[in-house]
Amino acid sequence: MTETEETTSEIENIRMPLGVHLEELRRRVVYSIVAIIFCFILCWFFKVQILDIAKRPHKIAMENSGLSTELQVLSYQEGFYAYMKLCFITAVFLAYPFIIYQIWKFVSVGLYKKEKGYVILFLPISYVAFVVGGLFGYFLLIPFGLQFLIGILGPGIQPIITMQQYVSFVFMLTVALGLVFQLPLIMLLLSKIRFITPDKFIAWRKYAILVIFIIAAVVTPPDPFTQIMTAIPMLVLYELGILIAMPTKKGFVFLGAIVGAGAIALAGVYFYLTHKGGEIDLVNAQGDVQILYPEGKAWRQVSNRTSFQTGITLKTSSKGKTALSTKKGVNVGLDENTEVYFIDPLKIHLKAGQILVSLKESGVPLEIHTPNGRIRTNKGTLNVLAKDFVTIVTAVKGDATLLLEGEEKKLLEGRQHKMSIGGEPVDIGTIINWSEGVLTRPDTKK
Repeated sequence: MTETEETTSEIENIRMPLGVHLEELRRRVVYSIVAIIFCFILCWFFKVQILDIAKRPHKIAMENSGLSTELQVLSYQEGFYAYMKLCFITAVFLAYPFIIYQIWKFVSVGLYKKEKGYVILFLPISYVAFVVGGLFGYFLLIPFGLQFLIGILGPGIQPIITMQQYVSFVFMLTVALGLVFQLPLIMLLLSKIRFITPDKFIAWRKYAILVIFIIAAVVTPPDPFTQIMTAIPMLVLYELGILIAMPTKKGFVFLGAIVGAGAIALAGVYFYLTHKGGEIDLVNAQGDVQILYPEGKAWRQVSNRTSFQTGITLKTSSKGKTALSTKKGVNVGLDENTEVYFIDPLKIHLKAGQILVSLKESGVPLEIHTPNGRIRTNKGTLNVLAKDFVTIVTAVKGDATLLLEGEEKKLLEGRQHKMSIGGEPVDIGTIINWSEGVLTRPDTKK
């Protein structure tokens, strides 16, 4: 039997009526839906743990920016819908191998024997590529993208990130990138079954670049950084697809140049985002030092070399000390049992404890709020000790202005002053006992 006759015989053997094809399609779709529902129910029991995993990129971006890592909900039902979406997309991830298998069972009856061999080989590789694409988004694109978007807000702005928005954003990117990483395999498969030749892929390169940037703009937020971060891997994958479909020396050089340029760009972005820091840099933390982010509810332990935005509160325990500096040239040292709220780089609220503040000459004065008054200085070093009823201010270097009960007092270098609202604390009981003895009339004594 000739090759043509063998092919004709094979086609006749696999030919099926339209009704049978539709019935087969319906069955495979039902199987896939059942698998997704089963995985969804399973994910619902672990929805909180899944959300903790999904929040990791958000947590990294917010902590690097010195902001609260908490997600918000704007209505009672928003959390429920967000969990529904979270569990559904996670279920799709889990059921993906089974769904691919059902697709394979449906299309395999219409493929030649040689084509079946290609598909069987590509299916496990396809799943690996899908997972790699999702991990690329989870560990690289999303944390950098979020940090970029938060960073352009500037100081003094507290973003409100809702649970619904975050879940949609994260899983849209991870699923999209998982599908994008299938591109080389699809190109190779199309070339192997001779549907599209590698020459066509080369000829269509300029159109592919345009389509890639359009897709990146659709699946990412409307900012150029995230779009470029998404488009570069897609360009690399397109060139990789051409190379594996038609290996050439020129193709290897071209792909290597794209990968090298992309790696340099990624390293530059990483260095920028990880070294630009926040408004406040923690340079030395000893012992127990904790931070409370804006709108946060729980104190968190901090370590050395951490940057924050303003609006945070730091406190030390009886075994903790720390030092930090702000972008405005203010250096602050916190002693033990001290709590400080940083309103902005030049405005500090000392709630309790002792700080040593050093300021380079500045046109805008540094203002320190205490429970017993305010302190203002443009240059120098101050030691401030805040107690319950009195604040002791020492001008170690330079002068300062004390603002207490509407009055201003000048504190000269080398001098110390006690600030207290309503006068110095006294023993009221002694005064009462003395006044009773004085005011009691002699004729009332027995």
